[in-house]
Amino acid sequence: MAEVIFNKLEKVYSNGFKAVHGIDLKIADGEFMVIVGPSGCAKSTTLRMLAGLETISGGEVRIGDKIVNNLAPKSRGIAMVFQNYALYPHMTVRENLAFGLKLSKLPKAQIDRQVEEAAKILELEELLDRLPRQLSGGQAQRVAVGRAIVKNRTSSCSTNRSPTLTPSCAPRCGSAFPICISS
Repeated sequence: MAEVIFNKLEKVYSNGFKAVHGIDLKIADGEFMVIVGPSGCAKSTTLRMLAGLETISGGEVRIGDKIVNNLAPKSRGIAMVFQNYALYPHMTVRENLAFGLKLSKLPKAQIDRQVEEAAKILELEELLDRLPRQLSGGQAQRVAVGRAIVKNRTSSCSTNRSPTLTPSCAPRCGSAFPICISS
């Protein structure tokens, strides 16, 4: 985990609409942060700028001691869990969890170990060979969260209003990584 700092963070779209107005925010290392507000107030836009999925118009984002404004998303150590889960429908739960690790060209034994650890934390062990269409909404969301855990990211952000983590796996999940939730 690492400290996250927004310094006068702004987002202005090409049509001149100013979505984010100079946010100054410090999220301490290990701190749990929740962003709340009405629909359309740029919660997801702010999280997308943190993750590098949205360009920053002004100000800066720091992760640890590094300004990451121009750093590629994959180099920021941030994972996003989208409201629609963004699972690959033709892949099993195991394959969905392993996908990012395979792209990183990690050894198969390490991939298998990290997938098993994430599955255990999120109570997905019995579901590893199922396809996304065979999962409940809560199970699918836990798989999406698992993709963030399996990569051992610095921080994770969710654009879901109500993460569906079971009461027994939520404490283990929270200790695995901090979650920023926009609702």
